Amino acid sequence: MTTELSNIMIILLLVAVVVLLILYILLIQKYKKLRVEERRHQELFKRMDNEQMDHVHRNRLNPHLLKNSLNGILSHAYQTYYTMDKLAMVLDYVLYESEEELVSPKAEIEFARNLIEVNKVKLSPLFDMRVKFDIDELNESLLERPSLVPLMTVDLIENAFKHADFHHPDSFISIVLSFRNGLLELTVSNKISKRSPLYKTKGGIGSKTLEERLMLYYPDRHELKRFVENDVYNAYLQIRLYEN
Repeated sequence: MTTELSNIMIILLLVAVVVLLILYILLIQKYKKLRVEERRHQELFKRMDNEQMDHVHRNRLNPHLLKNSLNGILSHAYQTYYTMDKLAMVLDYVLYESEEELVSPKAEIEFARNLIEVNKVKLSPLFDMRVKFDIDELNESLLERPSLVPLMTVDLIENAFKHADFHHPDSFISIVLSFRNGLLELTVSNKISKRSPLYKTKGGIGSKTLEERLMLYYPDRHELKRFVENDVYNAYLQIRLYEN
C-alpha cells in the first residue's frame, strides 16, 4: 500500500513538472511573438504623426504588461511545484523513515521544516507567520546520530495550523525549534478562538498520544507544557536525548 502511494506521488510530480514545462514553453513562445509585434509597431510609429501614434497607443496591448503576467504565472507555478515537493518529502518521512525505531534529530527537524511549508500554503501572504530554527550544526555527531523517536514534533505543529483563529486581526502562529547539546526544544504559540477545542481542553488534539510516547521513550527526560493565556495557546516541548 505504501509503495503504491509512493508511486502515485512520483507520477503526480512528474505530470506536474511536464505540465509546467509545457506551459512555460508556450508562454515564452507567445512572449517572443509579442516582442516581434512590438518592434513592428515601433517601425510603424516612426512613419506616423503624433495624433495617429496616440490612437495606436490607446488601442494596442502592451507586451510588457503581458511579461509581468507571465512572471506572475511562473511564480505561482513554481510555488505549486515547491509545495508538492515538500509534501512528497513529508509523505516519504511518514511512510518510510518513521517506521524506524529511531531517527536522527536532523531528519526530524527537516520533517518539521517541510510540514510547516506544506501548511503555509493555506495562509494569506499577509498572515503573521513566525518561524525560527536554532540548530547547532557544528556538532554533527549529535545532529546525525539516530537518537530520537520519529514524529515527536508533528502534534504541536499541526495543532497550531488546525486551531489558529485566522479571522482575528491579531492572529499569528509562532514556531521555534532548537537543538543544542542533545536537547530538542519546540515552542509553539498561536491565537485561538474561544470556540476552539484547544481553548476548552487542557491538553489538545493528539496530546494524550504524545504524552504516552514521551513517558514510554523519555521518562524523566522530557517536559511538556500547554496552557491558554489571553486567547493564545502555548505549547512547549523539551526532550533530552541522552541521560546525564
